[in-house]
Amino acid sequence: MSRKKGVVDDGEENEEGILEIPPAESLPISTTVSTAPATDLKAIKRCIPAFAVAFSGGFLVSVLDPFQTQLIIAFDLCDCSTNISEILVDNSCYTCRSGETLVAVINLLLFVGAILGCQLTRIFSEYGRVVLLKLIAGFIIPGSLLSALAPTGLTGGWVQIAVGRFVAGIGMGCVCVGCPMYIGEMSPNSIRGKLQTISWVMQSSGSWFAVTLGLANWWRFVVFLPVVISLIALIMLSDVSETPYILLKRGSREAAIAACEDIHVEEDVEKEFEAVVHSVEISRNKKKPLELMRKNREYVHTLLVGACLGFLQNLSGARSLLTSSSRIIVQAGFSARSANFLTFALLGVNVLATVAATFIMDSWGRRKVLIISFTGQALTAIIGAVPFYVSPDADNAVTTVVSLFAFLATYAFGVGPIPCMYLGEIFPLDFKGFGMSMGASANWTGISITTFIVLSSSNTVIFSMFAIVSVFAAIFTAVFVRETKGKSVMGSPYFTEAKEMGGG
Repeated sequence: MSRKKGVVDDGEENEEGILEIPPAESLPISTTVSTAPATDLKAIKRCIPAFAVAFSGGFLVSVLDPFQTQLIIAFDLCDCSTNISEILVDNSCYTCRSGETLVAVINLLLFVGAILGCQLTRIFSEYGRVVLLKLIAGFIIPGSLLSALAPTGLTGGWVQIAVGRFVAGIGMGCVCVGCPMYIGEMSPNSIRGKLQTISWVMQSSGSWFAVTLGLANWWRFVVFLPVVISLIALIMLSDVSETPYILLKRGSREAAIAACEDIHVEEDVEKEFEAVVHSVEISRNKKKPLELMRKNREYVHTLLVGACLGFLQNLSGARSLLTSSSRIIVQAGFSARSANFLTFALLGVNVLATVAATFIMDSWGRRKVLIISFTGQALTAIIGAVPFYVSPDADNAVTTVVSLFAFLATYAFGVGPIPCMYLGEIFPLDFKGFGMSMGASANWTGISITTFIVLSSSNTVIFSMFAIVSVFAAIFTAVFVRETKGKSVMGSPYFTEAKEMGGG
């Protein structure tokens, strides 16, 4: 009987010519797997290259945030002093409307690039999860170089920065899908949530590091650094194994079995490999996502839940507050210099709160943490909004800053790390590339909308809107989101067949 090149050994074609892969129980699974639980340290070591990629993505997103004043001066956007010290004290340039608008447009192009990058992952991820992670550097490096080498001048310089941010944004979109996809498939079920949250810690740390370096006012040097970070990530990825799913899909049955044995504890190996085999069988049907959704409404339901959760994550405001925190703090009455240091502290709180989330993600569960986090966002946003309604003419600077810090802390505790993680856990592998790309695109669409709302609105409107959205998001989570903790990443709680396989 003929064999197709690159398919799983021991597979045979049925009467219709479709390759059939034998069930996992008929394949030789080693009995030498350690009975001890997979250690956190071993699993973390396996995911370190993906953590490095996540760090580069976080750095990229925030790299321009501390440099609004420097960019306004370099490109002569406003009629104000060219002395940085004067500007940081009297805000004469910092709140310049034309400068603010142009910086917001540059950020928007990053987000638009990210939406495109999310869609491209549908193609790239099928060539390999590691291939996708490597490809990210192929966008971040040229994009960052274009921005860092932009000539000074009103038109040409800004156009080059804009193009650079768009290109780098494509890589950022791939980060949001590629990292959780790889980590999810390379993690034991018992600690998958912790490892996914560590990835978000690294992304948040990248943002914090970018803002920290921004305090030195060397904007070209800092904008160039993602090139160095991406090159380091590429070196780390040079000796990384693919996930069991990709190995089996390429025909490397023994390597796929060995990978399952390395990832999972003994009692889970056979079940996990069976799920991988089943997923490869399904993927060979070559059905398009729209055809799958038409024939099975469970695909539609799952996609709607994932996309809505991704959209609500950023529509509830946290990412926009992070990118616009300095402006909000200045609007509250602080100097631009104070705003820069408070933004540095704010991102530090964001990182610490995400670190705290790693200890409860696999014990409390995604759904419970999300409800608590969205509710916390709503309460802290209300605290920020109420004083402006009660005493609109009073000095509410301290209340604004306290509310901002509390809001970002509750965000980082759950709303920050969970949506992208969750997208990697709810879709079957024959639909995962499409589902994750659509969910992540909805996520970046949310931040694109809120960026201009934050730019054009008062602090009263900003906090009020985010309180309302957060309340709605908490209710949505309680009603529609299902728990995935401890379940196989090859299964899904939204699919009947996955439940029968032990995935739900």
